[in-house]
Amino acid sequence: MRDSGVDDDVGVRLLVGFRGQTLGEELRGLIRDYRIGGIVLFRRNISSPAQLKDLLDSAQAYSRETLGRPLWVAIDQEGGPVQRLADPWPRLPSANDLAAEGEEAVRRWATIAGEELRALGIQMNLAPVLDVLPAGARDHFMTARSLGDNPERAALLGCIWIRALQEVGVSATAKHFPGLGQARSDPHHFAPVIEWENGSAMERDLLPFRAAIEFGVEGVMTSHALYPFVDPKWPATLSEVVNREWLRDRLGFNGVLLSDDMDMAAMAAHFERDTIVTQGLRATIDFFLSCQNPDNIPDLYGALHDAVRRESDCSALHHMSVARIAWLFDLHEKRASRAARA
Repeated sequence: MRDSGVDDDVGVRLLVGFRGQTLGEELRGLIRDYRIGGIVLFRRNISSPAQLKDLLDSAQAYSRETLGRPLWVAIDQEGGPVQRLADPWPRLPSANDLAAEGEEAVRRWATIAGEELRALGIQMNLAPVLDVLPAGARDHFMTARSLGDNPERAALLGCIWIRALQEVGVSATAKHFPGLGQARSDPHHFAPVIEWENGSAMERDLLPFRAAIEFGVEGVMTSHALYPFVDPKWPATLSEVVNREWLRDRLGFNGVLLSDDMDMAAMAAHFERDTIVTQGLRATIDFFLSCQNPDNIPDLYGALHDAVRRESDCSALHHMSVARIAWLFDLHEKRASRAARA
């Protein structure tokens, strides 16, 4: 249970996974006791369109009754090996296959995905992946999920993907900033280090993100890799240099910044919870994701509350994040209202 003295707006920073396919006690407790900002859906939560619609309708009703606001609902519906909606929903091609087919294929399939998500009440797709592969890579762990090894083409196709999603009312998420394509190991299991040799190598990876930000992407997700060229101490998710200096100040991103899953080994196996939260706040993370182990959420919530209460700089940054999250909620409420009137 949460401390009754905890600030009511701290929990809105949490975007969490849960077990089950109904509004069971675990999900009720996460909403009631930790006042979560929203949920991330996985295959374990989904069995059929009717079941998923009932789950989301009941969760939203409970959140509005309990918190006075809706939940934010996100999902990884990239296509290929990463898509949470299986049969009878359309099977989406991988990003790699879409890149081979071309611009119209990207537009068509991203629109199909967006329309399916919007109909279910899912506001955000954690896609597209904008990580640029090493030149000529064929067996990289990100190959199927990537738009290829040409940064200009990845930028073009990524912006088409973003436009298609956001035009139908679903927020897109450019990931994994500032680029995971050069990693040699998967952050689900290891802590990757990306050795950019110079500014040109960095710019190659940044180019698709720069284009997405200029285009107006509403969400960006961090990479858990370490980039010694810009910050030899902190991985990107926890780096003020990567996220405040580069993403926010230099590239001009004013939208909502999501961490990758904090339950991944690249974070959970290397950093204490208090460090993750304090550095995440200073790195301007808006949504902290905790997706695989709901038992970690109470500690994450407590650490977030303590950091906001005790550190004046974290408190100020927290309120800025809450304002960005409120903007995103308001954007979708207005979209829903316009759709209802149409």
